[in-house]
Amino acid sequence: MAEHYERLGLVYGATGASWHRSHCQNPFVQQLSPSRYRVHFAARDEKNRSQGAWADVEVTGSGLVVKEAAPAPSLTLGRLGAFDDCGAMPGSIVTHRGRLLMYYTGWTLARAVPFTFFIGAAESQDGGKTFQKVSEAPVLGRNHYDPFLTGAPWVIAEGGRLRMWYISGTEWVPGATENEPPTHYYSIKHAVSDDGIAWEVNDKLCLPYLENEHAIARPVVMKTGSGYRMIYSARRLGETYRIYSATSADGLSWQRDTAPMIEVAPSGWDSEMVCYGSRLETPQGNFLLYNGNAYGKDGFGAARWT
Repeated sequence: MAEHYERLGLVYGATGASWHRSHCQNPFVQQLSPSRYRVHFAARDEKNRSQGAWADVEVTGSGLVVKEAAPAPSLTLGRLGAFDDCGAMPGSIVTHRGRLLMYYTGWTLARAVPFTFFIGAAESQDGGKTFQKVSEAPVLGRNHYDPFLTGAPWVIAEGGRLRMWYISGTEWVPGATENEPPTHYYSIKHAVSDDGIAWEVNDKLCLPYLENEHAIARPVVMKTGSGYRMIYSARRLGETYRIYSATSADGLSWQRDTAPMIEVAPSGWDSEMVCYGSRLETPQGNFLLYNGNAYGKDGFGAARWT
């Protein structure tokens, strides 16, 4: 049966604080009560650097209402020279062996290519309001199977272990001229861990590239009665992101849907791009949280999922 979406518009945007001048990128939820959820995301400061933030929402008959928001970054930049000194972008949250862990993408600038990013981990002692990094180094950085980039981690607990779906860079293609930046290629891979710190990786792409695709990004994986469902973003050369879904029996081999889950709007904050979707399931209804133009510059919005 086809799914339908009722656009509810923007839910939350930048506060204007020096650390949150724009963006609410990569929204995902942490349940606090049957009707209250903490939406974690990445805020950008006046230097365009990402840090962690959140907004608590109540689910009502008309949609999502913001009740409280982070007064300061919940996940901060790394020290100069660290893998996350230019950005710390929350990716997912999971409880494992009594620890509330957040996995995030740490960014730094580079010279030969515009940027590099890798996966870090942080732990919260206050229920998800603030997070302290478990290490100044990434928990999943460069390795034999991921020589370029790792990021956008989505982690779930299953059978006493953790499973992660993440993006892995496979290539940088030089620009056609000296003034044209290189193009990144990345898609989604899978890793497992016992302790959440050391991860077992391999060379298999969960989603091989389709024609002209160069960026398959931000996996969000949910268990279903028959296996797994993934929400992800993808774009082809010269195009902007759309949100898609895929299904799998084992979480390793995936069948991709060909049509986007939701298209761009005729006008407004999501008229040029829709990206970085995640699902919020509640007793009052199901919602798709997502970003719009410029990777979420205006904030995050929602659509009611029926």
